[in-house]
Amino acid sequence: MTSFTGLGCMSGSSLDGLDLCHVEFTGDIETDIWGYHILEATTIPYDQELIERLRNSAKLSGEELIQLHVEYGHYIGTTIKEFLSNKHVDFVASHGHTVFHQPHLRYTFQLGDGETTASYLNSPFVCNFRNKDVALGGQGAPLVPNGEKFLFSANDICINLGGIANIGLKGQRGYDICPCNSVLNKLAGALDPSLQQDTDGNIAAKGDVIPEVLDRLESLAFYSKEPPKSLGAKWIEDHIDPILDVQQYSIPNLMRTFVEHVALRLKDACVLNSCQLSSDVVPVLVTGGGAFNKYLMDLFKEKLRGTKIEVEKVDDETICFKEALIFAFLGLRCILGEENVFSCVTGSRCDSVSGSIHRPLSSDGVPAKFKQCYFEFKRSSSHNMNM
Repeated sequence: MTSFTGLGCMSGSSLDGLDLCHVEFTGDIETDIWGYHILEATTIPYDQELIERLRNSAKLSGEELIQLHVEYGHYIGTTIKEFLSNKHVDFVASHGHTVFHQPHLRYTFQLGDGETTASYLNSPFVCNFRNKDVALGGQGAPLVPNGEKFLFSANDICINLGGIANIGLKGQRGYDICPCNSVLNKLAGALDPSLQQDTDGNIAAKGDVIPEVLDRLESLAFYSKEPPKSLGAKWIEDHIDPILDVQQYSIPNLMRTFVEHVALRLKDACVLNSCQLSSDVVPVLVTGGGAFNKYLMDLFKEKLRGTKIEVEKVDDETICFKEALIFAFLGLRCILGEENVFSCVTGSRCDSVSGSIHRPLSSDGVPAKFKQCYFEFKRSSSHNMNM
């Protein structure tokens, strides 16, 4: 058994801030069995200026986007450095912040220049987890099920309610279900610019379902498409925003309708994927910011009545930081030279070791156990090539 201490960083399309998860992984590299212990976790909220810059980043010119890419790399670096001021880590891994995700056009892009961030760190830094999988013909998303395969294997179904809702099935399958917090947060801000979210779903709870809007949402072609599949901001802009017309309908009614839509999509995804399970009761682990939306969760549970699916009770730390935790683990696997993105989830041609490793300022910052693992990986690779 060996242990590695790392930091995982996650910024989602809900734009609530940068999640940081300081975690210790203990496992056996030979058997590939792993456990984890969260040491400390927090969310650093974005200020309003940064929220607007990230929200509008897809509209920037090439030069402006490069500038933001570097500036956000500095932001991640300074934020991490301050958080780790009295902590030890063997490595750091960051998802970055997604600006473009168009796997059907063979590209995806996450903000946060790796070399810039690495200039603040004393340990290896891993980022850029999606591009290789997209180059291999995969969706490049969702990636969290690839970590659930090892860290949450006891859970038959995992759902993450982030900017986009996705589902994972023990790392054997995973896909994006529907937009979630990114749409609800945007509607809340349209109603009141001071609101970052609809706390507890209170605004949605006061609205009424608009039948014709719900019908249009439910009829979107993406939902009848077979996995692997993923969503991005451009798809939401092209397909969801025109339906949720704030000029034609009241925002509380639109929010109520969209929450209904999300609950229906979640229920259908769970029922579809529980059919192959023989258990009398199938627990589903729900995490991400949307799990704190009381109205959404109550509606989802109501939709599940009469099925064999039950929502698990889970601690707030897991709800908030599961994604950051898993990106730390994906970063660890990248450094160890172990596959961390699986074709059964993303639809790529093959499994891959994905992520770009950026070295710290000094070689002294690379832990000896990583150097040994890297040496053994190179020796094994060389041996296999010569066979």
